Amino acid sequence: MARICLICEGSYPYVVGGVSSWIQELVKSNEEHEFSIVCIIPNLEFAKNKYEIPKNIVEIKNVVLDKKYEVSPFKVLKNRVIFNKLENEIEKVLNFKTEELKETTRIIKKISNKKYGNPLEIILNKSFWNSLLKYYNKNYEDIGFNTFYWTYRNIFLNLISLAQEDLPKADIYHPVATGYSGYISALAKLQNGGSLLLTEHGIYPREREEEIIGAKWIEKDFKKIWIDFFYFLSKLTYDECDKIISLFEYNKQLQIENGAKKERCKVIPNGIDVDMYSKIIHEKRDGFSVGSVLRVVPIKDVKMMLKGFKMALPKLKNTKLYLIGPTEENKEYYNECLELVRNLQLEDDVIFTGRVDVKEYYKFLDILLLTSISEGQPLSILEGLACGIPFIATDVGNCREILKEKEEGEAGIIVPPTSYSDLGEAIVSFFQNKEKIKEMGIVGKKIVERYYSKKHFIDSYKILYKELGEKRWQE
Repeated sequence: MARICLICEGSYPYVVGGVSSWIQELVKSNEEHEFSIVCIIPNLEFAKNKYEIPKNIVEIKNVVLDKKYEVSPFKVLKNRVIFNKLENEIEKVLNFKTEELKETTRIIKKISNKKYGNPLEIILNKSFWNSLLKYYNKNYEDIGFNTFYWTYRNIFLNLISLAQEDLPKADIYHPVATGYSGYISALAKLQNGGSLLLTEHGIYPREREEEIIGAKWIEKDFKKIWIDFFYFLSKLTYDECDKIISLFEYNKQLQIENGAKKERCKVIPNGIDVDMYSKIIHEKRDGFSVGSVLRVVPIKDVKMMLKGFKMALPKLKNTKLYLIGPTEENKEYYNECLELVRNLQLEDDVIFTGRVDVKEYYKFLDILLLTSISEGQPLSILEGLACGIPFIATDVGNCREILKEKEEGEAGIIVPPTSYSDLGEAIVSFFQNKEKIKEMGIVGKKIVERYYSKKHFIDSYKILYKELGEKRWQE
């Protein structure tokens, strides 16, 4: 038996979705091991369980990013002499393009020592200010210092705060992303020993890059700092990993391009209980039933889906769109979607179901949609195909390979991200060709049965856990 520490950011067990479902299935299928769960969350209000916790999860530790700190001026002054000696080292950490990852990690651990105070007391030290000012004058003097200072202050508050966390001791640390999860896992391995196994469902820095480029709250001149920072966290994580898992070959190559060592990389696809889904009996309803299994959040681009559906609607008859999944994760975005439904006069045609048993909807849906602007290997596609339901999906993540590039044939239609006109045309093409729905549904079942079984997914991780656990015991 191994003790495994799963580290996740803003997901399990507090958010329903593909990554969380993947974690739940992984833990339940490895009853011979004990699991600790470390959840990196924005605040304690976020910590509301959405899953029944398996018995072999023996600990859940919440790590809160948005903390409030009291500052002791005495402690700040007391540490001034110590930090004067560290000014040159602190400056090295500010360069997120550095290739000296082990040296950078050593410096972060050194300056984050709790004996120097809490994260804010450390950052308010004059030596941190001097290092930042020197780095600014050398590299960024053409942009405003005030925003530059607060950018780096926010970044290092999180870095130091996470470095001061005491993670559970484990034989294997298993983050399900790089970013903060990977960073804190690398520090835990260095502090406690053990192995580090990373599973990336998407490529974390690329997803953050897309968000940052579109973010209105980050000034244009500072977006590159944030993007470089997230790529830096990925490289730091890769550097400490014993094994690096991706869900498909394309992402594996991206990992290698971003600094992962090829010999440590391996592909393990997602897997589902094919028998359970394939046995669902289709009960055709009157009319045309279109569905999407999703969280109502911006990355799923629900607004694009609604616009595409609106474009298709004049050529459809007796058609409903079911948006199947939780709506509470981003209430502001959900309300924007509701407003768009009203503006498009779709109140009688679009149904937000909230969190439900999706299998009840798989029984009658004719086609399924996925309009995300970023994905890994969506479980919703695998589930839908196993039920014999073809997909229209945006060209993100592994969607094209699943739906269009298997030797069994095509199981759906791929459209460009954000293109609601292409989505509308694809919906109409399915509505006008019921035989295509049937043919693609048969192909989809064959694809899932051959490539994406739960057994292969679970057996692959059992082998990894055994291998890395034994390595730990031999140390």
